[in-house]
Amino acid sequence: MRGGAAGTKPPAAHWAEMIRLLISAALLPALAGCGHQAAAPEGPTAAQSQTPPAPAPSADPVLTPPEAAAKPGLPSASRDPDVVLHAWADAVEARDWAAVRAFWGDHGARSGLSEAAFAAHWSGLRHPKVSLAKGESEGAAGSLYYTAPVRIIDGARVISGEVVIRRVNDVDGASAEQLRWHIESTTLTP
Repeated sequence: MRGGAAGTKPPAAHWAEMIRLLISAALLPALAGCGHQAAAPEGPTAAQSQTPPAPAPSADPVLTPPEAAAKPGLPSASRDPDVVLHAWADAVEARDWAAVRAFWGDHGARSGLSEAAFAAHWSGLRHPKVSLAKGESEGAAGSLYYTAPVRIIDGARVISGEVVIRRVNDVDGASAEQLRWHIESTTLTP
């Protein structure tokens, strides 16, 4: 009989360890082919522990970014405002000022600045790290608004404020530009 003594099955932790090892073994050739070093599996084995460790509690209210929904250099077309703001934050951290500007309405024109002026305005940020907190949604006159607290840390400098994004609420005849979440306003002053 497979799996141990007659009439018994191996514990679930044993199966989980076997699956983890099989997945690791399957990924090693793929990682080696792309120049990445594969790390040895971490954590206790089934023989060492049968209960996984609990995740460490987080005291930071900053959200973990959802899966990326934008191509580099382009604003996100996601219907989830958190995904859009995380894509914007990624563009800020990459110092891709053309992409940051494109998150504004009318593909950046609503920022009130030309591409060159926008880049000059934001380029004072040298190594920005953006933190986003959970925002609040509201609807008004056919539009949806989402306001989120934002903090940008750039060395010793900390910039705090809010970003308000807006989109048209699924109205017949609305264009793709009107339906996408875009920056309506911000209190950030880089």
